[in-house]
Amino acid sequence: MRLKRSFAIGVFALAGALASAGAEAASSSSVTYSRSPQDILSGASVVQATGITGAGVVFGVVDTGAAAPWVGFGGRVAPLPTSACLISPSCNQSLAVTDDNGHGTFVSSEIIGSVPSAGIMGVAPGGSVIAVKVLNASGSGSYTDVANGITYAANHGAQVLNLSLGPFTQNSSIIAAINAAAAKGAYIVFAGGNSSAPLNNGQNITGLTDLAIQHLVFVGSTNASMKISSFSNTPGTGSFISTTGKSYAYDTMWLMADGENIWGASNYSTPSTGYSYITQMSGTSMAAPQVAGAVGLLLQKWPFLQTTGTALQILEATGQDLGVKGVDTTYGDGYLRVDLAFQPVGAVTLLFANGTKKTVSGTSIATSGAVGSLAGVRSVLTNAVGFDSFHRDFPLDFNSAIMSKSGATGNSILPSQISPTTMVSHFAVNEDGSTLSMVSLDQQTTQQQMVENPRTSFGIDHLLNPAEPVWSIAYRRGTDFVGGGQGADAPVSFSEARWDGASAFAGTDAEASGALLGLASNAQYAAMGFSVGAGERMSIAMLQGEDDTLHSLGIAPTSHGFALGYTFEPEGTPDWQVSLTSAMLDESGMLLGSPSAGALDLGTNRSTSVGIGTALDLGAGYKAGFDAAIVTTEGSVASNSLIAGVSRLTSTAFGAALSKDDVAEADDALSVTLKKPLRVTSGSALVDYATGNDMEGNATFASARASLVPTGSETDLGVSYTAPLMAGISGNLYLGGSNDTGNVAGARDLGAMVRLQAVF
Repeated sequence: MRLKRSFAIGVFALAGALASAGAEAASSSSVTYSRSPQDILSGASVVQATGITGAGVVFGVVDTGAAAPWVGFGGRVAPLPTSACLISPSCNQSLAVTDDNGHGTFVSSEIIGSVPSAGIMGVAPGGSVIAVKVLNASGSGSYTDVANGITYAANHGAQVLNLSLGPFTQNSSIIAAINAAAAKGAYIVFAGGNSSAPLNNGQNITGLTDLAIQHLVFVGSTNASMKISSFSNTPGTGSFISTTGKSYAYDTMWLMADGENIWGASNYSTPSTGYSYITQMSGTSMAAPQVAGAVGLLLQKWPFLQTTGTALQILEATGQDLGVKGVDTTYGDGYLRVDLAFQPVGAVTLLFANGTKKTVSGTSIATSGAVGSLAGVRSVLTNAVGFDSFHRDFPLDFNSAIMSKSGATGNSILPSQISPTTMVSHFAVNEDGSTLSMVSLDQQTTQQQMVENPRTSFGIDHLLNPAEPVWSIAYRRGTDFVGGGQGADAPVSFSEARWDGASAFAGTDAEASGALLGLASNAQYAAMGFSVGAGERMSIAMLQGEDDTLHSLGIAPTSHGFALGYTFEPEGTPDWQVSLTSAMLDESGMLLGSPSAGALDLGTNRSTSVGIGTALDLGAGYKAGFDAAIVTTEGSVASNSLIAGVSRLTSTAFGAALSKDDVAEADDALSVTLKKPLRVTSGSALVDYATGNDMEGNATFASARASLVPTGSETDLGVSYTAPLMAGISGNLYLGGSNDTGNVAGARDLGAMVRLQAVF
């Protein structure tokens, strides 16, 4: 500490500071923090850490001038003639930028000062100050000087005016100056006063325009514990009565900030150290600059707030409630919280170029493997913004809104959506060749039910899930097959109908022709197959589904599907079968199995597929199968959605299987499957989104094409081995692995499943 001295700031007329403590060098080690305590208390330091420092914002400090050379100003306090006395002969113009009092220097440092090594950091350390001297060395001045100072600062580009002086009373010159400054878009921040009394002693003030009142705020003082200072004025019960007759209660335009024992710049200097001293002061004069700085931060981030005039309403809406709940006559709107002011106020909405709005709430897509993770859409939407109730734009994070659909059909390495838990399966062959099958699964509990008949039989598969039951029923008699159920097994049921259970694909979901049907994960389905001649077979499948992935949002996208297959033996060769298929799927609120909601609505889509498969009996217990399909999705449009349209899409799928009976012992079987699940190979989405605001606060928009081709190409490999364990009982072990799982590049997955079979 190089030097100390004691001095006092007078309280007279429009002066508004209390007594000060001593002064000390800015480099003193007695202050060790890098941020001013009041910045931490108000959350200003959180905002500063994001790079918002008030850069480019001009503050008008209407006070005792400012010592422009002070070490923490860095040339950001305007020199003469900008910082000049105006009218009063008692105000020495030559001292405008050296400050013969010290109060204006201190206030300026609370706004733009920056000496981190001494713990001095203004709320807006990147801004600049026009220091208008209207008070003399003793801290007093005339109403006329103050009014002219307000006008002078506003006319010279000050966007935020700080007046740490008072008391504020009914005065025509002050009223006129505030009206004029507000008309130019300037915000006016007044110290609340240090008389331990209600503002203007509870009397109403008239003459201000509605616009001026919108741009005006008063600031009271608290200590570091957010308790009102003993000296601080309160808003009381008075009101401003505007020129249109509207009443604005003082407490609705009143904020609190820390005003006790604040460190800031001193106007003291020595030839050897220059202006490098700091001092300590208390008063509402010290609270007001924090609010002025906060306004500056908002203006840097959202410049249009200068036009809309709502920066103060944002601070008032985000003040930390003190005292009795809500706005009150002691703490007004509460304690200044700069960090909260940079968070959305009210619900965040999405704006569309047609002028419509949607809330962000409930916006979601659950991606299926066909479109991967929608990486292209995510990339475009990194520039999308939503708007709060003050029309401020906030970046939107769609990482949680665009989520992976758990266990998406066609992208699970386990057959038919069945989880890797214990399962019991029954398969019965009756005397007439008809069969009975049943599967039951419930995590840890197995339940069985079977009905037999000498000539007919049926089976029931049931996944015991109270929310979404999964079950299937099958009937086979000779070459006729009928099956149905609920869940995701429509492709498996269609496969049984196509091949009469005699292909290498039996019991697997490796086929490609049913991939389109498999996109409906919670569908009610039915399939049937029957002979139409020697070596010829027809198969039909139908389904309707209501996707439950987004049920928590109250959304239930629907799908309706149909498939037709014709299987024949070329040239009458019973060891070789060929199957031709066609399928159609209509989806509402979904695209290729990806349900959507809210502002990411994917609209209504229709997809059709054609497929071809072959099954070979190679002899000696060997069977092979190959199946491929191509899917075309018609282009679609969606209204009031960020995804405004989808182009024509092409998708492909492929499957192969090889099986061998009697591998190591009689009645065992080994099968290997290779699958390329359905994947978009061409097509894009048109993404329309808001990018921000222009200087007038109008939303700006952009459009971009986002590829719907996934980043990866999934390949699944499965190995299944079935062997008899004891009389009538056999076991099955399935092992599966996946590369680029879900068509997401680099994703990997492994799984295993054990099944038991009982034969009667």
